[in-house]
Amino acid sequence: MQPEVVHSDFRHVIRSDSVVRQLATAMAFTEGPVWVEAEQCLLFTDIPNNAIMRWSEREGLSVYNANSHFAIGLTLDLENRLIACEHTTRRLTRYEADDRIMVLASGYRGYVLNSTNDVVVRGSDGRIFFTDPPFGVRQEDGQLYGYQQAMEYNACGVFYVTDDPAAPQLVTEAIYRPNGLCFSPDERTLYISDSSDRYHQVYALRMQPDDTATDPQVFFVMPAGVPDGMCVDSEGRLYIAGLDGVYVCAVDGNLLGKLPCPEMVTNCCFGGLGRHTLFMTAVSSLYAVELASTGFQPAMR
Repeated sequence: MQPEVVHSDFRHVIRSDSVVRQLATAMAFTEGPVWVEAEQCLLFTDIPNNAIMRWSEREGLSVYNANSHFAIGLTLDLENRLIACEHTTRRLTRYEADDRIMVLASGYRGYVLNSTNDVVVRGSDGRIFFTDPPFGVRQEDGQLYGYQQAMEYNACGVFYVTDDPAAPQLVTEAIYRPNGLCFSPDERTLYISDSSDRYHQVYALRMQPDDTATDPQVFFVMPAGVPDGMCVDSEGRLYIAGLDGVYVCAVDGNLLGKLPCPEMVTNCCFGGLGRHTLFMTAVSSLYAVELASTGFQPAMR
């Protein structure tokens, strides 16, 4: 599928041969893509099938973990360790080199977390931030990919990880149903998508010295469906997964164009040679498009 140009500056994003192509299909509901540079592969989740999947140009599609606790969002820390948001355990975990699973966050103020959803690592210091909406425990908030359970702390927070899994620090509770999140390249802005039918928009929040995020401003209103996962390129443009593709916005929030997809896109990330490939998880399939822009990624140790 061909990109849809809204603004002339979209020429800095796309190439003459930019076409969305399908890499793999026949999955149930995919999410959480993360590029693993050391292995030249993409990891992502197939939530209803309780699996973390692996794709590479050379080897194609395979199962990386067949019992992921209905994992959804994934990322890598600065030491290339995999971090996963787990719906059924309602926790954030890290895969250690010796195959142990380290619990990074599991509760808040004596309560169990809702259902950790998306996660990002800040490049300057490796601090881990995650969203905690109720999508994995409440049928009324959308399709349930987990087990119906009660919300315990009766809010939806964005947190960062501390040394105590029972005491993550609150970043903000200002977003009704926080889902996707990512930092601007200068780390001064935290973007958070509200994936509710009530608001369906992306907010830009200012990061404070104590790592709270304040002054939420509407950055982009999703015209079709709800915004989901997001990523940024090296110029700070924001790529937002939506109902009919990935919407690309300039740093001022103006829409530059859309990378259309035949399925609802749930998340996206850059990878591949030179980080010019945008990977898109989209319900039953994995898609990719080659771009002129370069994905921003924090330096690994």
